[in-house]
Amino acid sequence: MNEKNKKILIDVEQKIAISEFYKEEAKNMKNRRKNIGKVGIAACCIIVLITGGVFAKDIENFIKSIFGANTSDGVDTAINNGYVTEVKTETQKAEGIEISVDSLVMDDFNFAMNFNITLDERYDMTEFRNMELADLRIVDEEGNMVFSTNFEETPEKEPEYGGAYSFLAEEKGERKFKLSLSATGNPELFPKSKHLNLKFTKVRTYRFDEREELMDKFYEGNWYFEVDVPEEFYKRETVIYQVKSCNDDKTQLTRATLSNTAFKIAFTTTTDKVDYELLHSHNPPNIYDTIAIQKEYVETSDGKRFETAQRSDGDGGYSLSPENVIDYYQTFNLTKYDATNEITVHVFTNKGEEILIELERN
Repeated sequence: MNEKNKKILIDVEQKIAISEFYKEEAKNMKNRRKNIGKVGIAACCIIVLITGGVFAKDIENFIKSIFGANTSDGVDTAINNGYVTEVKTETQKAEGIEISVDSLVMDDFNFAMNFNITLDERYDMTEFRNMELADLRIVDEEGNMVFSTNFEETPEKEPEYGGAYSFLAEEKGERKFKLSLSATGNPELFPKSKHLNLKFTKVRTYRFDEREELMDKFYEGNWYFEVDVPEEFYKRETVIYQVKSCNDDKTQLTRATLSNTAFKIAFTTTTDKVDYELLHSHNPPNIYDTIAIQKEYVETSDGKRFETAQRSDGDGGYSLSPENVIDYYQTFNLTKYDATNEITVHVFTNKGEEILIELERN
């Protein structure tokens, strides 16, 4: 796949192929992305982690050094306010690969977990510098799907995780790795789970050869963990905001939710008539600009301004229906630590118009 087609695939999948008109095309794109092995997933998501004896500021700097703009100030704010916890499980060993769960963070919009991995002498450490848990499935005590890697095909009746995620392996010496999972951008809020069951049977490693072709291996075993979720996570406060006023009668708010790590809004609005045949042909490529929201930010009543998370992980975007209705959603760096009872959302359209939505805590 050439670079131009890769860009088209990413743009269409993330920005537009949610409408009824594109459902079949979106399904085909999803299958194609599975076929390329989700290469580069470490660049599509944020990561939140905690290890014993590491200060929050060090963690923040580590996150930024790895992901750059793909982290968010909202997550950093939560870390600096102590919204992290260690979780210890018994070590499970299969085929010379020892794994345990190390730490966890979970709220409505973000889920992250660390794994300790130790390899025996049969393995080459360099092969594991890029790895993931290929068929990881996490469900809670109610049977709710919390997360799945979706790398392996799953039966139609089984739900899949719908957001973006990444794995990051960090070598810790003495044949040890810290493998960090980060998941965000889920269409649904993460459940308020008290207990998590994790299982997987494959550790996947991958690299590119000299011809830039994907080379991957699967190491099979049987790993299963039970994790009790800390009370601060399943009893977390979810703050709902309602509309106080809006200067645009075409805009209807559908959600405004605040968590420990982010503020997420969703609303519908209308746009000019779009030529769907032209849009479907991907030509011209800048046709998305005709329906795009150009800029947005949130302002609290004490005058503080909070920008969008600006991550390429599904935490912001829109879909367009054949009726030219835009379903828009965005995630901001505002967290409960800086929130006020009243906030204002500023949205600027491609026509230079400003939509002002004044909200108040419900």
